Amino acid sequence: MRDQAGGQPPAEEEAAPLPHPRDFVAALGLLSALPLPRPDVHSPAFARATLFFPVAGALLGCTLIGVHWACARWLPAWAMAVVLTVLWEAASGGAGLRACGAAAGGRAGRTVLMVAALTAKAGALTVAAAAQPVIVLFAPLLARWGIVVLAAGARDAAAAGRKFNAAVGFREFALTSVLTFALLFSVAEATGMLIVVCTAAAALGLRVWHHRRPGGVSWPLLLADAELLEILVAVLIAALRAR
Repeated sequence: MRDQAGGQPPAEEEAAPLPHPRDFVAALGLLSALPLPRPDVHSPAFARATLFFPVAGALLGCTLIGVHWACARWLPAWAMAVVLTVLWEAASGGAGLRACGAAAGGRAGRTVLMVAALTAKAGALTVAAAAQPVIVLFAPLLARWGIVVLAAGARDAAAAGRKFNAAVGFREFALTSVLTFALLFSVAEATGMLIVVCTAAAALGLRVWHHRRPGGVSWPLLLADAELLEILVAVLIAALRAR
């Protein structure tokens, strides 16, 4: 396994067709601030790691639910929302938030977009988390599934005519979809279906836009998309709660 900076993955990784426990570690390295190995995003190791992206999202969500359960009785809703938002962003090192800011271009636009993203997430948590803490499970889970949806078969924005990662294909999309849907529908049936449909529609829209404007996807773009999908799911659940 190699870092994203360069080098070639070992030959034995190229030959391994099935996921391995180390691929789960790679998924955590790619999606969190933990100092873990991170495969090159164009390598087969990255493709295998994507199979564990929803699991990584579910673990983050369960951790946040645990913090909410332990602290909600002592904090008002707005303070609990701030705590969860800070932990949420800290878990990934703010990678998605920074990627969103970078996509805005210019210091002022970057600052405005990052503040707006944090405000939307904290606001949604304030409205919904107290009554439906499942919001902090659904959002990271679906956002990380969305990365796989966007990456599967996508073109590389940095190289015309080349796929972002040719090894991320239907298998990765299908397996992560089955896992994600199973987790969601076991917790919330009708609500889970509505949220999945909205997330899938948003991911499809982002995919079309990326192929028309940047000409494909990149890892920073995928992280920015995940941040946007997290906010979408959080706001959607808050809106359903407010009805």
